[in-house]
Amino acid sequence: MSLYNILRTGVSGMEAQSYKLATVADNIANANTVGYKRADTAFSSLILEAGPGEYSSGAVAANVHYEVSRQGALSYTLSKTDLAVQGDGFFVVEDRNGGHFLTRAGSFVVDGQSGNLVNAGGFALLGFPSVDGQKPVITLNDTAGLEPVNLDYMNMRATPSTSGVYRANLDESSPVVDNSGTPGVTSTPGSNGGDTNGDPVDVSFTVKSSVIAYDDLGREKTLDVYWTKIQDYDPIAGTDPRWEVVVYDQSTRNPAFESDFPYSLPNPPLGQPQASEAWLAKAEVTFDPTNGSIMQITTFDQNGGPSTTSPVDLANPSEQAMLSIALPDAEDLLELNITGTTQLAAEFEPLEVAINGNAPATVQDVTVSADGRVFALYEDGSEVEFYRLPLANVPSPDQMEPLPGNVYRVTPESGDLRVALPNDAGNGSLVVGAIEQSNVDLASELTDMIIAQRAYTANSKSFQAGNELLEVLMNLKR
Repeated sequence: MSLYNILRTGVSGMEAQSYKLATVADNIANANTVGYKRADTAFSSLILEAGPGEYSSGAVAANVHYEVSRQGALSYTLSKTDLAVQGDGFFVVEDRNGGHFLTRAGSFVVDGQSGNLVNAGGFALLGFPSVDGQKPVITLNDTAGLEPVNLDYMNMRATPSTSGVYRANLDESSPVVDNSGTPGVTSTPGSNGGDTNGDPVDVSFTVKSSVIAYDDLGREKTLDVYWTKIQDYDPIAGTDPRWEVVVYDQSTRNPAFESDFPYSLPNPPLGQPQASEAWLAKAEVTFDPTNGSIMQITTFDQNGGPSTTSPVDLANPSEQAMLSIALPDAEDLLELNITGTTQLAAEFEPLEVAINGNAPATVQDVTVSADGRVFALYEDGSEVEFYRLPLANVPSPDQMEPLPGNVYRVTPESGDLRVALPNDAGNGSLVVGAIEQSNVDLASELTDMIIAQRAYTANSKSFQAGNELLEVLMNLKR
């Protein structure tokens, strides 16, 4: 009987509109929730089959979905750990049980108990541990290798120096220093600077500078870098300008003498035998007389082994002028890139000196770069990269399952997980010092509330009319 169906149809309509009102209430309540994605209710009709002259009212079904892929407005803050995603992608976070989820809620602060960077929902931000600033190895469809970004891990941590850049200009007009080794003739630092007899050594060089590096325990090592011009450009003789560069450990210098030399044998690298030379690294570089750039480097073995000559091309990463420094009390060599050094008609000037590593110090601040690098700023002013933040995405973000804490779980309907760095594989970019606001429009929600309220009332009226008609039918017997 169709009158009964009218009752059921009215009930289904009220139930559907109650879902609509529930999503509107949620949206309004979360209008200021960072990274919240608006919930919406879509209706679909359920119609019963009817023959000629017959009709029975059906029902309406309510389907709730979330506008996860819709970008919210960005709002800038004063916090260096507030992060927002401009474009596609989600932060990967972890709950207290080790479960991994995706979120756009990027307002992160340091948790005092664990030391992790966590958002308002208590989820810890995940990143790849940095290894010498290299691009991490990413499992594209999984979160393998990700760890919580932890401040305690960065605190009071010594990082040995393993890489650096030394770029300077050497004065083209500098005179040549004779390193023939003839008695009474001045020698260069790389010729007999390693004399450890305790007697003054007659050594001459063109220019000296010093740089700081760190061993495995964070002890500071002052390295004396000597540049000596040993050959001039002579187009008739066919010789190119050539310089010698030698590095010594300043702590091995004998303070009893006014001159720098001699230096004594330094401590060897960890696990290595004592070297036969006092210098930590030595090379001869040949400059191109047409543009003043390095075109060839010859490196020497600290233990008296054969030298190695290699071409240098500034534009080719595999052909760089690398100075391998056997840093005392360190396990790994310090690879110092001197490719950018030039010999031009100007005075000596250091242009760029940057060596990684740091002494044990307290972390004063944490910063994040636009490409997802997480740096610890120490009280001594040094800055060390510890993590690299990825972004994750799925083919259909709106099909992910929303969970408490403003996070999402990947489902079969959303498609497989895709992990990459910011700006890679279709991911958006990171905006540091900003948060993504809720994508809720209060004006639209209030309008939807009025419409749903009126629709609910109208459905109750159809239920009431059906009930009154049934009462009339029942009264026919009287």
